[in-house]
Amino acid sequence: MAARGLLRDAARMLYDGAAQFPDASRPPFGPHGGLAGGEICVQFLTSSDEFARLAPEWNRLHGAAAAASVFNSWLFQYQWWQVYGAGQPLRILVALERGEAVGILALYLQKLTLLGVPVRVLRFVGTGADTHPDDLGPVLAAGREQAVALKLARAALRLSGADVIVLSDIDPQSVFAAALEQAAADARRASLSGVAERIAFVELPRSWPQLLQSLSSDRRTRIKSARRKAAALHRLRFFVWDDLAGLDRAVDRLAELHRGRWREAGGSDSFATAEYVEFHRRIIKSAFPRGWLRLYCLELDGEIAAITYCYRFRDRVYLMQAGFDPAKARANPGKVLLGYALEHAIGERNAVFDFLKGEHRYKDQLATGYRNTLGVRVFRNTPGAIAYRLRRIWLPQWKARLYGRPPPKPLP
Repeated sequence: MAARGLLRDAARMLYDGAAQFPDASRPPFGPHGGLAGGEICVQFLTSSDEFARLAPEWNRLHGAAAAASVFNSWLFQYQWWQVYGAGQPLRILVALERGEAVGILALYLQKLTLLGVPVRVLRFVGTGADTHPDDLGPVLAAGREQAVALKLARAALRLSGADVIVLSDIDPQSVFAAALEQAAADARRASLSGVAERIAFVELPRSWPQLLQSLSSDRRTRIKSARRKAAALHRLRFFVWDDLAGLDRAVDRLAELHRGRWREAGGSDSFATAEYVEFHRRIIKSAFPRGWLRLYCLELDGEIAAITYCYRFRDRVYLMQAGFDPAKARANPGKVLLGYALEHAIGERNAVFDFLKGEHRYKDQLATGYRNTLGVRVFRNTPGAIAYRLRRIWLPQWKARLYGRPPPKPLP
């Protein structure tokens, strides 16, 4: 979208985070469609149509941004909004400098009731439903990150209607968490910040034998023997899904396998709702032509018995979800497929296999390192903010102290 088009309504412009109504006696913008002198200004957009038209500018920034992921791409965030955003107020902040977009931050207002009190929470688009992405945050122009992040943070604080800002799972490579903390301190707002999630990953060597050799003798033996056993019990085939026309079938089978696997283990929220399945169906179909999708499949006796759903972005593979047929549990299809997925990721010359959030023993057994995503919460002095802090922060802390338990993980 042309940046000049973003500025068509000066009454919706935020400058330094505060609404500016221009002096009618002089044009408020310079010849390039921005404020004269090259100042960074911030506009907010509120409609799905405007969200859709942001795609070219968003994709341009995302492609060059230092802190970029599948999860803060226009593709992911727009599809999330199409499925989950109905009836919720959208607040997209667009930072412009000399008429060109230099930063985009997509937020929305979620309405809750806590302890009988209405609470309005400002969140990242992509969070707050039954989806839990990692590595979120604005897309920021390369080389302008600090200034743009601070401008967007200040603008977010001055948006009306929010009792609490809850921005979680921020990419640790992003400067935005620090910018939001600084903006909150400058505005004398109470805030809390810290680690949101601890995420395991595997640094990938140049070959599969090298990875096996880096593991403990016991772990190496287990991986090899699982593969041999599966091949002895079944006619085995590993492949990466490459059929665009058949993606609906792949999504349906993934959902079926995931639900079947977790039904045996006590349940999972993933693929449990029609919205979740529809959202991931859209993302999978959109990511495929971009080369971001990796659906690793294990076929046993001609039937897909396990799928590991990943994204490949830049030189990293991210494990999103997985499922296997519990009726084939004797062949360990999930474990066997993960080994093939790691081997394939190495073959593509990826640097890292990232497990994303979620605590599972196999992740720790394979991990060569850990990283932390970040979270920041900022509070207004309102009844809604007090109710939020009481229900989501103070009461869980008091309960943990009363029963002598470790401090609880903060609730979103």
